Amino acid sequence: MCGMNAHCRWGLLLLTLLLACRSGPVPEGHGERLLIVSDRGGAVRVYEIDDAAGVARLIGSPRAGDASYEDSMPARLSDGRVVLVSDRGGRQGLYIASPDGAGAVPLSPAPAASDSDPASLGRDRVIFARADTGGASRDLFVVGIDGSGLVRLTRHPADDGAPCATPDGRSVVFVSDRDGAPRLYRLSLDAADPETTMVELSPPGATVVDGAPACLPGGSIAFTRASEGAPAQIYLTSAAGGQRGVRQITDPLVLPHGAGEPVSLGDGTILITGGPAPPPEEGGYGPRFAVYRITEGGYNLTRVTRDGAGYNDFARRLGPPS
Repeated sequence: MCGMNAHCRWGLLLLTLLLACRSGPVPEGHGERLLIVSDRGGAVRVYEIDDAAGVARLIGSPRAGDASYEDSMPARLSDGRVVLVSDRGGRQGLYIASPDGAGAVPLSPAPAASDSDPASLGRDRVIFARADTGGASRDLFVVGIDGSGLVRLTRHPADDGAPCATPDGRSVVFVSDRDGAPRLYRLSLDAADPETTMVELSPPGATVVDGAPACLPGGSIAFTRASEGAPAQIYLTSAAGGQRGVRQITDPLVLPHGAGEPVSLGDGTILITGGPAPPPEEGGYGPRFAVYRITEGGYNLTRVTRDGAGYNDFARRLGPPS
């Protein structure tokens, strides 16, 4: 019998551990401070969530209810500071908030442009999207976190946005509609003209809309994909691109109203925005958005923000809810 065989007992123990990894409790290390965007205080603001203690702290603004401006699209810098987007200066610009969350200052003097979608690039740079005027197509830029060394990466008339940097800091993955529907692209930062190195990562001929990539520590890319008539879900692919290796990691049976805005947390988990929930007349409590956490393998989906809350929570709020 198995109970009398040491090898069999070890086999059963190993099987039990593997099953626990697939569907058991969330792994340790989830006590880190998460950044989210929420209108829980009355206006759209950035908050830092202590996942273990369940405490939310306002980041980059002294007031949560001042609706004269909005803060969104946060990204953590390597020194603990937070880069975010705010329109408090009359246009969308990049701001830097200190690790203690007290206030935020413009990253650089405000040009006659609109900035969005910032992401950390190494220790001392930020990559972001900029439009010359509100509503115009955007290009990608890199700038030092002290506001110096502005470099333009793309010049195509199409809209380029939602960049993320690969772990080695040598490539950028972003979204562009230069070939029609939004697709994922990769370019090399080492080239004299980075735009000439562009490679499309989305499968050729795909009838889908891709967006919001997140560059993960292991080299994979998490991104949002939507097909006609269906809410978007989260997919995973390699930085090499193509159809091979693309797999869906969120389940429409679990998140029937869609998922988006993946954010890499550095520990093998991904922060995502779910929703919106349907309105009350359709049996829901919305339309509301909520934040969830999931592993790269598509397991251990957990809700970060309160169930049934009367406010919206987003992983980044890259754009107005659609």
